[in-house]
Amino acid sequence: MAPGESNAAGEGNGRTHEPSLRELTADLDGVRAVFDEKVDRVREVADERDRRYEERFRAMDEKTSLALTASEKAVTKAETATEKRFDAVNEFRGTLSDQAANLLPRGEANARFDAYDGKVEEIKKEIAILRDTGSRSEGGIAGVKGSWIVVTVVIGLIIAFLEVLALIRK
Repeated sequence: MAPGESNAAGEGNGRTHEPSLRELTADLDGVRAVFDEKVDRVREVADERDRRYEERFRAMDEKTSLALTASEKAVTKAETATEKRFDAVNEFRGTLSDQAANLLPRGEANARFDAYDGKVEEIKKEIAILRDTGSRSEGGIAGVKGSWIVVTVVIGLIIAFLEVLALIRK
């Protein structure tokens, strides 16, 4: 056989069978169908994953928004409670300030009591003197004068006692 010639069995180029164009096209079409099917499956998986990620992100966003809202409410409640507590503390401070303004300081009270003690001692001395002069005097006029002095001194003592009570009650 000459080069380039082929026999009926197709043994000229060492091949037993040369595929035809139709066979090659049919094989390529089969490969293309398998490839397209694989690509479609990959797209479906990718689309499904995209949907899942989108759902997760939406759920996370909703949960974050709910947590933020709850946090804001908690902060508002805490601020309100703190304001109420400070109002109560300020009211208590005001009460203490009013009380301190109305109370008599210890030093001033001691000074007043000492002064009253001195007055009482003076009045006692005067009463003792009046008793002595009243018992020595011989006339009724002297006794009456002495009685008026005693009455005046007793009234003075009562007034002093009432002043002390008034100071104590303040």
